[in-house]
Amino acid sequence: MTTSAAEAPGGSRDLFVRNATGLVRELNAFDAFNLVFSAVLIPVGITQVMGFTPQFWPHANMLASFAIATPLVLCFGLVYLYFTTLMPRSGGDYVWVSRTLHPFLGFLVNFSLTFVFLTWVAFNFTFMLSVVGPAASYVAGIHNHWFVSPTKNEMMVVSTILTAAFAGLMIFGIRSVARYMAVTFAIVWIGMIGWLVAMLFGSHGHFIREWNSTSGATYNGIISSAEKYGFHAGGGIAWVATLYAMVYCFQVYTGFQWTGYFAGEIKNARRTAVTSILGGLIASAVIYMLGVGLIYKYYGFKFFGSLVWLGLGGGSDHNTLSFSPYLAALANFLPGPHWFEIFVALCFVLAILWWTPTGFMLGTRNVFAWSFDRLAPARLTDVSDRFHTPVVATVFIALVVELLNYLNIYQGLGAYLLNIIAVMGGAFIIVSIAAMLTPYTRRDLHTAAPAWAARRVGGVPVITLVAIVSAVSWGFVIWIAFHTGFGGSIGWKPMIKAFTAPLIAVVWYLIVWGYRRSQGIDLSRTFHEIPPE
Repeated sequence: MTTSAAEAPGGSRDLFVRNATGLVRELNAFDAFNLVFSAVLIPVGITQVMGFTPQFWPHANMLASFAIATPLVLCFGLVYLYFTTLMPRSGGDYVWVSRTLHPFLGFLVNFSLTFVFLTWVAFNFTFMLSVVGPAASYVAGIHNHWFVSPTKNEMMVVSTILTAAFAGLMIFGIRSVARYMAVTFAIVWIGMIGWLVAMLFGSHGHFIREWNSTSGATYNGIISSAEKYGFHAGGGIAWVATLYAMVYCFQVYTGFQWTGYFAGEIKNARRTAVTSILGGLIASAVIYMLGVGLIYKYYGFKFFGSLVWLGLGGGSDHNTLSFSPYLAALANFLPGPHWFEIFVALCFVLAILWWTPTGFMLGTRNVFAWSFDRLAPARLTDVSDRFHTPVVATVFIALVVELLNYLNIYQGLGAYLLNIIAVMGGAFIIVSIAAMLTPYTRRDLHTAAPAWAARRVGGVPVITLVAIVSAVSWGFVIWIAFHTGFGGSIGWKPMIKAFTAPLIAVVWYLIVWGYRRSQGIDLSRTFHEIPPE
């Protein structure tokens, strides 16, 4: 195994802000898995998939979409596993791409992805307050407007309180975060497993009786009304629509590969990355496909699509239901006692608070990595001796999330989320290209590659072939977003808003590079070496 200069005794440590990060490897295998599994955020992901897909592609079968997308997403995950094995440092794809392709591309990719993922933190606060919370309130019989229909000011107040609370949790250190996430994991997944079991053993006939007696509408009436106003589920599987709908699968899977962003704080990071990344994908794939299949089984494929079309899609002008047909609200029609239905609905809400520390941690560790390489102010690398956490970076990220809260609630940032996904897809293509070329451009690093990645097929390293599939898959996602109506408006305003982050990254990088050069600091030397631990 070849050792890089940065890892060798007496290496060029003076290239970085200091000789050690100050971070401590305190996360065990379960903690690492919990972080990435929470990032997939299955309760919210399946709510979005099943709530949005029938609006765009009524004919799509999401069970088939997940089945097709999963092996493609696996290739993407193997790219991140490969790099996490080679360079287990905080900052993930920032470190990897800057050391294999170019520091400009590494910063551009990671800055853009940090923006996207922090936007998800703010978006999910709003989604909780405006969608999942009201759905759970319907089940619980709560009518207070703070829960059912909060104003923008009220949403801003709650989002600000949550942002401050999670920033405080992060400051107390990674062990406090891990304990919080272990508790919320247990509660959320008791509820989610109960939800799956209820649909598994509950009959479709039971649902129809529950719906007809308590919803204020009839089962057959929903289907006939949806057909009247333009919904048609089709006969068999509509394969084109099902392939297009994979864009949602790629979106909601994203997160299972995040181990690399905080690999600098994971015990036995190289080994743990295998169980956390691959384990996260396997668990997510099984639960997503099981969940979708059980939704179709319990509620009925045609009825569920009709309900969403009538409540949220093209027939919403004629909707007479007293609730929006999101999954948390549909818990009201599960078999079992009412307290169980309320608990399941509340677990959909709690899931958002379960994952939020992961989003914060990703942001703080990424800006920490930029700062460590002198691309951001050195104060962002300040680490608390007591809590072993970057306090200044945490406060900075909290301020960024608060700005995104404001933009999302008052300026409609969430309306451009689908265009923002194109930014994410473009960044993932660059990371895939970096993995594709690393065996040829950084042979010194590739010598430490896991056996599966180094193995050759037809003379080509497996990681190169896997990375090609990953890049093409994300290219397909971008194409779908901009050619099927999924991506929303493609006018100047939404595109400028969506691509503001990459533009800021370009300007920031050029200014910092010029400033460091005026100080006599050659950053090109820094980016040839792996940061110290």
